[in-house]
Amino acid sequence: MKPGTQTYSPAQKGAHWLTAALVALLIPAGYAMTGLMAAGSLKNAVYELHKSFGMMVFGLGLWRVGLRLWLGAPPTEPGLPAWQRAAARASHFALYALLLLVPLSGWAATSACCAPVNLFWSLPLTLPVEGGMERAKAIFLVHDVLAYSLAAVVALHAAAALHHHWVRRDGTLLRMWPGAKGAAPVAAAEGYGSSGAPAALSGGAAQKPSS
Repeated sequence: MKPGTQTYSPAQKGAHWLTAALVALLIPAGYAMTGLMAAGSLKNAVYELHKSFGMMVFGLGLWRVGLRLWLGAPPTEPGLPAWQRAAARASHFALYALLLLVPLSGWAATSACCAPVNLFWSLPLTLPVEGGMERAKAIFLVHDVLAYSLAAVVALHAAAALHHHWVRRDGTLLRMWPGAKGAAPVAAAEGYGSSGAPAALSGGAAQKPSS
C-alpha cells in the first residue's frame, strides 16, 4: 500500500465482495441442505455446488491473504480508541482464518467420506484424507462449529462497518466500497445530501467542501 493511500486496491475490493457474496450464499445453503431438503437430485446438486463454491472461497482466501501481505491496508481512522483498533485487528485475523478453515474442513471431511471431490463436477481435487465416514463425522462437526463462528464474525464485521459509516460517519466503509476513490470522512457537511445518503454511495466519493 502506497504511503497516504486511503482505500483498498481494486483487486482487494473485488476479492472482498466476491467472497462476501459466496459466503452469503453458502451459509444458508449449508443449513438448508443438511436440515431442510429432502434426499434427491436437487439436494445432490446443492451439495456439489456447495463444495465447489466452498473451494472457491478457500482459493479467494489465499489470494486475499497474499494481497494483504503484498499491498497492506489503509491506516485506520484517526481518533479511534485503542480498544477498537485492537478489536478491528482481532476480527480481521479471525475473518481471514475462518475463510480458510471453514472451506478446508468441509473439503477434508468430504474427501474422507465421499471421494472423489470434484470442482463443478469436473476437476478432481480430493484431499489425501482417510478414515471413511467415522473420520468425516468428526471433521464435519468442526466444520459446522467453524461455519457458525464465521457467520457471527461476518455479522460483527458488517455491523462495525455500518456503525463507522452511519454513526461515526468516517471513511472506513468507503475504503472497501466499489468505485469509491478515497476514504474521506462522510460527516453531514462532507458528502451528505438532504436525504442523508453519502455521495460515495450514489456515484462518487465524498468530497470535502472547498474553502
